[in-house]
Amino acid sequence: MVFMISTVTRKESLKRRCISTLLICTAWMLVEVIVLLVLEAIGTDESVINDAGSFASKMCMLLLSVLLGRYAKKKQYAEIPLRYFIIILLVPASSIYMMHHILHMAAFHTEYSFFSVAAGILLLLVNYVIFTVYDRMGQAAELQSRNRLYEQQLDLCSHQAEEREGYYLELRRMRHDMKNHLSGILGMVNAGQTKEASDYIQKMLDDGIGTGADEISHTGNIVVDSLVNHKYALAQKDGIQFEARVFIPSVLPFQSGHLAIIFGNLLENALEACRKLPQEQRYIVLEATYIKEMLQICIKNGSPEKLKKDNSGRYLTTKKDTGCHGIGLASVEQALADYDGELFTQHEKGEFQVSAVLYSNSIEEK
Repeated sequence: MVFMISTVTRKESLKRRCISTLLICTAWMLVEVIVLLVLEAIGTDESVINDAGSFASKMCMLLLSVLLGRYAKKKQYAEIPLRYFIIILLVPASSIYMMHHILHMAAFHTEYSFFSVAAGILLLLVNYVIFTVYDRMGQAAELQSRNRLYEQQLDLCSHQAEEREGYYLELRRMRHDMKNHLSGILGMVNAGQTKEASDYIQKMLDDGIGTGADEISHTGNIVVDSLVNHKYALAQKDGIQFEARVFIPSVLPFQSGHLAIIFGNLLENALEACRKLPQEQRYIVLEATYIKEMLQICIKNGSPEKLKKDNSGRYLTTKKDTGCHGIGLASVEQALADYDGELFTQHEKGEFQVSAVLYSNSIEEK
């Protein structure tokens, strides 16, 4: 019943629901045993013990749940490895088994009542420690995930630096070449060779001088433009059709690092999915708009028919190195959390769609 309630009311993974359910049931059993033994020790009538003990134990658990719900901090931690989860799960399960036999022993030997109460309190403390250990291990796993996130952010920033350096060198080359072109045209005009000058200018236009043919995003926002154009260049190499409709101002009220994480991870996931498809099914459509202090990002791409999910509903990576990959969407969710943002995913009929929403007014409130 506890497991069913936690499944309906909490969006948590199977591991978290299992450990919380077993810990609650263990604590509940220990509280019931302690209350029962205390009532027997003070000489309560046997006809009253069952009803009074049941009522008292349920009130204790209700009080405990209210206190936890009010004062416990709601934290979202990463999943701990399965082998550690199984080891931790054995402790509350063993506590139930041990307390069951201790209760039977106390029922036939009343002189062990005090020992039974002490053992119940001790096992209750042990389970509290186990819960704390599980919490700490979750924090450690979350810290490790964040470290990977920062490494990923540094990698994205290095790509931006390379893009900026390339743009700067290209601009210097164009300025140098333009001076030579203008000198040649000026010489033709001074010599009265207007036809040759006109043909020369037309040839420059046909060759696409300064048109930036390899760029698909021209918003003026350096972070977004460099990332989108970099991913577009990668898509061109892999034969992926890439269409971008990016309508955002040059200055956005969001941190550049967060924008790099969101755009970089979502586009990288789309590229990775398309690389697993036949040539005719490879496509990416990016739409980004900033309206009424809200940034909306939507990416559609071709995708394999079946995608794996974990117990919490997150899509799993298909790469072999799962320790360093598969945290893309989790990284995006962490970046969105600073702006009360939301992430939506949809997968059907060979197409994967992901949408991210950021609210700039949440920054002012914070």
